[in-house]
Amino acid sequence: MFDSALRRDLVTRESILEICDGLHADCGPVLRLLHYANPLNENGGESLCYATVIEEGFAVPELQHVFLDPDAPWVKHRADFVWHTQDGRIIVLEYDGTGKYVDPAMTGRRGIQDVVHEERKREDTLRNAGVTRIIRTNYDEVRQRHPLRHKLLDANVPMAVMYPVYERETDILGNER
Repeated sequence: MFDSALRRDLVTRESILEICDGLHADCGPVLRLLHYANPLNENGGESLCYATVIEEGFAVPELQHVFLDPDAPWVKHRADFVWHTQDGRIIVLEYDGTGKYVDPAMTGRRGIQDVVHEERKREDTLRNAGVTRIIRTNYDEVRQRHPLRHKLLDANVPMAVMYPVYERETDILGNER
């Protein structure tokens, strides 16, 4: 809801903080949501996927990154989620709703074969622009978490790292390692 409200300019981060300041309640969960809220998520499915990626411990991805085809710079494609790794890899995660393939309003009345063919051309452009791995996921995989987590682990998506000033690695008893 935060992503959508921010995207539509229905609320600002500051106004949410003001409301929290006026409450006599724990706003910790609200502040965590506010910290990660991002109006670049274009729909509820992307917001859910984004939140799941973060909750599963992966590094926060860049959203809606634009890639240009080096052979045809006028050809641009946006990727839903992108990680630029320290070793130079570029990993893309695409969230696919089923409507993308069957809803006439989203397919431009093209058949599934045409839509799939366009997706393949799009993936070729992303690879040509330097993307080293493309992962596709959908609502069911995000809700189940396990399939998405395995795909991200298999692709070596970076995990979030501890901030050493504030965090310490501990064992199961809470003792620092």
